[in-house]
Amino acid sequence: MRALTLRRAVERHYKTLGFQPLFPKGGIRCGNCLIDGEVREGAWLCAIELKSDSDDLMRGLGQLLEALSHGYDMALLVTSQSRAERLDAKVFHMTGIGLAAVNSKGELTFIAEPKIVKF
Repeated sequence: MRALTLRRAVERHYKTLGFQPLFPKGGIRCGNCLIDGEVREGAWLCAIELKSDSDDLMRGLGQLLEALSHGYDMALLVTSQSRAERLDAKVFHMTGIGLAAVNSKGELTFIAEPKIVKF
């Protein structure tokens, strides 16, 4: 699944909840890495990393951990439904990083909800 499809699903989901998603063209610099986007949820700031089927998931997790260490309150990894089902959800529940999957219809479902994490 392409990153554009993932981005549209995330934007649609958060806009229906009344939040402000932001996905700038070059990404958002956060320390030594770039994250794909962020969502403002009131006073909370959530970092979002989109990973298509050909992207490296470990790099995405590293980017999200760096975002958390640079002041973001929550982190969310978004990938395709088939790829998310192959991942162990325990990793996401233990670290507080959220995992969301987008199916072929473009619907976003949360496998692990993002938690507020402070380092």
